[in-house]
Amino acid sequence: MDLRRSRTLRATLTAALVLGASAPADAAITTVGPRLDAAADLTTSDGLGYKGVDTAVPPAPDAPNGIVHTAHFGADTAIWNTTTAGRSAAMPHGGEAAHIKLEGCAVQAPGGPPPLDQIHFQTLTPAGGGLRVALSSGAFTIPVCGVGGASGSTVTTYTPFNLCVQKGDYVGFNDEGGFAEPFYRAGVPYLVLGRRRGSSLASFIRGNGTGNGAVFEPTDASAMDGYGRSTNVALMMQVQLGTGPDARYVCASGTRDAPRVLPPMRISPQTDGINRQRVVAIAVYCRPAAGCRGAATLELPGAGHSAKVGGTSFSLAGNATSHLPIRVTPEVLRLIRANHGVQTRIVAVMGHRRFVQRVTIKIL
Repeated sequence: MDLRRSRTLRATLTAALVLGASAPADAAITTVGPRLDAAADLTTSDGLGYKGVDTAVPPAPDAPNGIVHTAHFGADTAIWNTTTAGRSAAMPHGGEAAHIKLEGCAVQAPGGPPPLDQIHFQTLTPAGGGLRVALSSGAFTIPVCGVGGASGSTVTTYTPFNLCVQKGDYVGFNDEGGFAEPFYRAGVPYLVLGRRRGSSLASFIRGNGTGNGAVFEPTDASAMDGYGRSTNVALMMQVQLGTGPDARYVCASGTRDAPRVLPPMRISPQTDGINRQRVVAIAVYCRPAAGCRGAATLELPGAGHSAKVGGTSFSLAGNATSHLPIRVTPEVLRLIRANHGVQTRIVAVMGHRRFVQRVTIKIL
């Protein structure tokens, strides 16, 4: 996976990164997601819609009254925007999530070990009344807050590979929990959420339950895991949705890196001899394994027009070079003898494809 990380302040973001999914009709990139003009100010430990539970523990500095409230299990988490400023956050058309901008960082617990900084991005496609994980990106890393100046204002750009989407899909953020007792009881707090009026997000938490093929059903919910909803909160993530040359060819409407499509037949410029029966054998390469079928004519170019001087149908073996025999008119033979050769052209038609090439005929 290719990771291109740029850490910049919100003030450097250009006006081109607009709210929602608007883009000029001829644009190959459409930006979907909230504006990143304010810092992320909620974490995945305190900003998701789970009730959590209170657990009695021995009094300790982190639980002086002997009660610890755990917002949710520190398990694998998937998060995606459902609306942004009142507009659907679903992908407006198919393509590739060419680049993803994520604002925020992973919060290290005081006195605790470094937080898990490995994250993924996912394509979530509608399935019944919920969503199914269609694709997951390879592993990326998120900055750790306070390291290298990273904060809730840090914007990191990621470039997934072949993260394809269809119209109506969602693109989500995925982490692996990072549970560590007692420092990360609700998992690592990823500071990637922000208070945004009119926006909403959904999430799903389950150990080993957010990988490819997993289904997130709204009815699958408990106090600490399953499906959750948060209103007036946004995942601070923008998807730059590419099409055409800004999307790989394996994704809907993408053309980048498309393999060259070779023609079914190849006729190279050539010089061929003619025999006493006025037959010239023209070398033709047929590429398809099923063979090539069609018709060919030999023409004598003239001033403003071409005269047909021979023709035949053909059925050639595939993955092989064959010699296509065409009998020419007596006039062509006389021209060859008088001029020590003649320039003709072959026109081969195969289905809707037309192949034209120069053929010099001589008496060899």
